[in-house]
Amino acid sequence: MRMTIWLAAAALATLAAPARAERPDCATFPDTRSRLTCYDNVSRAPPEPEAKAATVPPKAVRTQRRKPRAQ
Repeated sequence: MRMTIWLAAAALATLAAPARAERPDCATFPDTRSRLTCYDNVSRAPPEPEAKAATVPPKAVRTQRRKPRAQ
């Protein structure tokens, strides 16, 4: 029973965590070597996807109304 509670809590914490990490602030590193290594690693990272602007969906295709047959 205890193991189930811990497993559920760990799964919930994993799902609640953000999927992407933030870029580190390389200026906060104490020495020059680690700072330059940080800058090197950040420059090699793949580019972040740009946030898409709110795209307007195309207007729905209007169906043609047919006239009822005259009887």
